[in-house]
Amino acid sequence: MRKVIFVFFLFLIFIVPLSIKAQVAPSSEIPQAVTVEEARQFIDEYTAQFMRMDLDAFMALFSKNAVENRMLPYADIRGAYQMTIQGSRSIQYDVKIHTIQTYAESAFASGRYQITQTLKGGRVKTFKGNIQWVLAREGRALKIKEINYGIDH
Repeated sequence: MRKVIFVFFLFLIFIVPLSIKAQVAPSSEIPQAVTVEEARQFIDEYTAQFMRMDLDAFMALFSKNAVENRMLPYADIRGAYQMTIQGSRSIQYDVKIHTIQTYAESAFASGRYQITQTLKGGRVKTFKGNIQWVLAREGRALKIKEINYGIDH
């Protein structure tokens, strides 16, 4: 009987604490801060996807909560880019970044852009102006939370 009590006692001391520890939720992972290089790479990918004219790949870079020019929601942004891509034979997109400010889970970037769009009919249109992005981490990926731009006249 002493052996049974002794084994039971050892079980309580060694096994029960291990099983309690195993039930503790894993500590939440601290997200990595956004880096300047990561923001630059994101903007490079953004311009490359737009020039490829692959709407789904391009729109995957936007948060579903994205806003364009402080008023267009995601569905309207998608519709506008869809019309642009469908009417284009090619798109050339050049961006010059002036500033990138990084934060724990986001970044703000601003610069100048120039888009040269060749329409399916052969006509060429050029747009240029200032541009700003607010990028936010969603999971492990950066997404466009807000994009604002103007067009020089």
